[in-house]
Amino acid sequence: MNDRQVASTRSTKIKIGRVHTRPMPSRILGWTLFVLSVVVLVVNWIEEFSSLEALPGGHSAFYLAGGIVAAVVGLWAAGVMDAK
Repeated sequence: MNDRQVASTRSTKIKIGRVHTRPMPSRILGWTLFVLSVVVLVVNWIEEFSSLEALPGGHSAFYLAGGIVAAVVGLWAAGVMDAK
């Protein structure tokens, strides 16, 4: 092989993106937020089908919406969505 063929074979390799990691405090905050939001979602779901009153105001659609938003923000802060 000549130099041009070697150069063309090197450039056709599949490039896999690097996973970017976030600083440790951001990851801890993100995973904590995610876990807490999942707990709120589960408790809210349990409140819908039982007489449990663990959350202020009881079962609400706002807990559902807030829990989903907080879970997504937590995963983003943890660095789960940073892979390119």
